[in-house]
Order: sequence, then structure tokens, then C-alpha cells
Amino acid sequence: MKKALVSVSDKQGLDRLAAVLVESGYEILSTSGTAAYLERAGIGVIEISDYTGFTETSDGRVKTLHTKLYTNILGRPADIQMVVVNLYPFEEKMKQGLSLKEMIEFIDIGGVTLLRGAAKNFEYVTVVSSPDQYDELIEELQAKGETSPQMRARFARAAFERTAIYDAAVTSYLSESSSAGIARTPWAVGMYATDPMALKYGENPHQQGAYYRFPLADFRFKELLAHPLSYNNLMDLEAAILTVQEFSEPAVAVMKHANPCGVAEGKEGEDYAEVLARAYNADSLSAWGGVVALNRPLTEEIVKFFSGKFVEVLAAPEVDQKLMPLFAKKKKLRLVQYSGKMPDVTIRSTLGGVLVQNRDSSLETPDQWKVVTERQPTEEEAAALLFAWKTAKHTRSNSVVITGEDVSLGIGGGLPNRVDSARRALQLAGEQTYEDTRVCASDGLFPFADSIEALKGSGVTAVIQPGGAMRDQEVIAAANAENIAMVFTGVRHFAHW
Repeated sequence: MKKALVSVSDKQGLDRLAAVLVESGYEILSTSGTAAYLERAGIGVIEISDYTGFTETSDGRVKTLHTKLYTNILGRPADIQMVVVNLYPFEEKMKQGLSLKEMIEFIDIGGVTLLRGAAKNFEYVTVVSSPDQYDELIEELQAKGETSPQMRARFARAAFERTAIYDAAVTSYLSESSSAGIARTPWAVGMYATDPMALKYGENPHQQGAYYRFPLADFRFKELLAHPLSYNNLMDLEAAILTVQEFSEPAVAVMKHANPCGVAEGKEGEDYAEVLARAYNADSLSAWGGVVALNRPLTEEIVKFFSGKFVEVLAAPEVDQKLMPLFAKKKKLRLVQYSGKMPDVTIRSTLGGVLVQNRDSSLETPDQWKVVTERQPTEEEAAALLFAWKTAKHTRSNSVVITGEDVSLGIGGGLPNRVDSARRALQLAGEQTYEDTRVCASDGLFPFADSIEALKGSGVTAVIQPGGAMRDQEVIAAANAENIAMVFTGVRHFAHW
């Protein structure tokens, strides 16, 4: 008789498959738990321990690791012609917050080995790694009495995919779990992602796109309106949320194409809707069709503010369900509720591989700055410089921003040179009527004094930049000549993508 080795964690649909295997002339070998299940279903089996002569260990850790099994699976021809295995539910358990000791017991060893051995010998062995394959297998057996070479090859590929994903999940867990006591290595983190969410398309309609999430990521989001998020929505959403999470006070960021077009931080006693209005009106032309992120709960006043305005996505950490009827007329708005902290590691595909780095979580505060000009910043200027530095950090490089103490006035970013970014920021700032302190921030160093020259007559009284250019002294001299206070942070915040 042909032999089928059956050892599964997920018993869904197994009794039906086993019955068809018996009808097709297979003798079933099975491990204890699966054997008991099949026997209750009236299907006769031979227990693995009787077949190998080895009694599985009392803790259940060793069941199928036996030479006889692998000899008969890997033989040419094979004495075991079918292997039906699905693995311990490690990925599901990752989401349940179990202890390391508990999680270790859900790392499958024998099952992975069986799948890989059977998949390697697919010329002679059919390997079944998921209940999702049962219907196709049953149809094939009932029609032909055996499996085709094409099916065996496809199922082998699926088995290798399954074990690769499984191993990635274990690696990701051991890398990210603090209880594992293993130093975090970026190249081993986050390589396992699941729960795919289909996107309407990628960056453009002719490109396909999908979103996968890392199971152990603390950050979560959910869409509250029935409008699917797009690839570009998600990119802008991340940029906007990262921006507002820089602020401990109520803040709003309006993002367009991964660049902020307006950022504002709340003043003492200021209504949150007024903070939104300042951020939006900082560049209302660019804000049209943008993504807006809040770091405080959504309010009715904020919903009303968007009457007659079009934004693609509105994101908030809390959304009262009582506000949902107010969105009835917003046919294209995506409303998102988010929570948690973004992962500490970023991953990007490029050149046929992946780039991995720690997220830029550094933020230099006034006690770390070095004043390099004759004039010290005033208290108001120092507060404005800190706000500007946070904003510049989340603007695409080359980034130059002009801000008041708590609102952006002009943002220039994503341009090939810093002078053009400064001109763009100054152009937008020149259209503002806020009577605020005006300061300038640059995400990278000023290589020449031309950027300072561009600030003449703009009302900018203080500048913050990393410093470290060969011509720093020329830049400092230009600032002194204009009575501009300048501080160096010693750290740059390039954000190219």
C-alpha cells in the first residue's frame, strides 16, 4: 500500500481528506494527537511510534525525528509517498503576549523537517503544508487516483515558502522580544510580515500595491470609514504621525507627498481646532488633498473645520464613535485611528535587496546646542528654534524651514540644493501675516554663506543647523553681520525618502 504520513496542528478538514486518502489506497501513519483525532472519526491509522519502534517523549517534543521516517521520505522511489503536515501555530501565539518559556514550546522542529524533506523529494512525494490545499488534492485524487508532477512541484514550492515564513517569524520574535534577552540586530528584525491588506494600487494606477504588517510591532491603525487607503496615503500617514509624535503638547501636521506643508503646536489655553487652523492655513494651497495627523483625540470642532475642505486622510489617536455621523458627506475621506509607537527599525527595498537602519529618533534640545554667534538666542527664539528643528527633521532633505514659535511659516524641502529650499521657505513665509518670532532651521549644514544671505530682510532673527562645514566661519560671520543668532546641534537629520 501507499503510505501517507499525517501530523497536523490544525485539524480543519482533516477527516474528509483522510477518508479520501484511504479510498485512494493510502495507509495512514500518524502522531499521537492526530491519530486519536482520526480514530474518533472512524479512520484507521498506524501510530508513528509503532512504525518506527520509537516511543515519542513524554513532553511531546520528539515524535517524528527518526531515521526510518526520513529514509522512507527521501528515498528514490519513496516508501512514504505523501506527507500532510501543518506546523504549531507560532505566528498566532506571537500575538497573545505569551512568555518566552511558553513561546519556545510552539517552535516546531519535526514538522518543519518533514515538510522540507518531503518537498525536496517532490519527484516521488506529495507534500501538503496547509488545509487550504485539501480541496485541490481531494479533487486530484478522486479524478486520477494519484497526484500529477505539476501539483507535486507546486506543493513543494508552497512547503518551502511556509517553512521560510515560519523561520522568519521565529527569528523576528527572538530578535524583538525583550524577554528573550537577545541583543537586537536590525538585520534580523522585521523580516516577517503578515496580514496583507490590498491597496487600490501602488504609487500609480498601473502599479500593484499591498501592505503587510509586522506582528510584534507596537504601532496599530484602523480605518474607520469604508474607503481603502492607498500606497501614497500610507507613506504620508507615517510621515505625518511621526511628526506630531515629536510634540508633547497638542500638535497638528499636514502632510503632502511625504513633506509637511503645515505644522503647529498648541499654545496654553488654545482650542485644538485653532491649532489645526494654524497648521492648515500655513500653506492651504498645498494642504488641499493632503494627510492630516493629530496627537490628541478628534473633536467635533475639528470635524467642522474640514467642511468645504478636501483632505485624503485624517488620523487621530482617539475617535469618539458619536462623531461618525458628521462624516456622512465626506465621501472620499479616510478616517484613521492609530495607537502605539512606530518600530525602531526601518526597512526599504532597493537594488534587489533591502536597506535596514535604526529610525532617526534623536532630537537635540537647547542644553545640547552650541551657540556660535556673538548674539545668544532669546528665550522666545530658543523655543521657536526647537519647534523649527522638529519640523525640519520631518521635511525631506534638503530641508529649510521658517517658523514662528509654534507654527510653520514656510517650508522648503526635497530640492536639489539648500539655497532653493531657503528661497521656497522664504517665499511661503513672506505670504504669512503672523507677528511671530521668525527663525530658520536647516536639516543639514550650510556649506556656504549664500543661505544666510538669502535670509536678509526676511525677519529671521535666529538659525539652527548641524554645523560642521569647511566654511562654518564664513557662515557665522554672515550671521553676525545680520545680527542673527545661530546655534549648531552637531547632528543632521537628512530624510531623503
